[in-house]
Amino acid sequence: MSLTSLSSLSDAIGQLNNNLLWEGDSTKAQNALEAIRFILANRPLRIAEESQSMDYESLKDQAKKIEDYLGSSTTTVERTSFTQGRMLI
Repeated sequence: MSLTSLSSLSDAIGQLNNNLLWEGDSTKAQNALEAIRFILANRPLRIAEESQSMDYESLKDQAKKIEDYLGSSTTTVERTSFTQGRMLI
């Protein structure tokens, strides 16, 4: 699912809940990360309902884990750094 500017916070929470088991699946990881970013970008000052509340710091930690996973799982090409150059005449 792709979240848009028309999506609601409930849509993002639903997407996050549908992709909680993202480890080993880059598509689910991307969906979970998108949902976390949406929630963080559109967060109100506080979310609390009855005895439930949301901790944004834990979402930031989760986003970092997913970004690390996606960064390591999507790099299938070996890359070398540019170490020397010379001017062509």
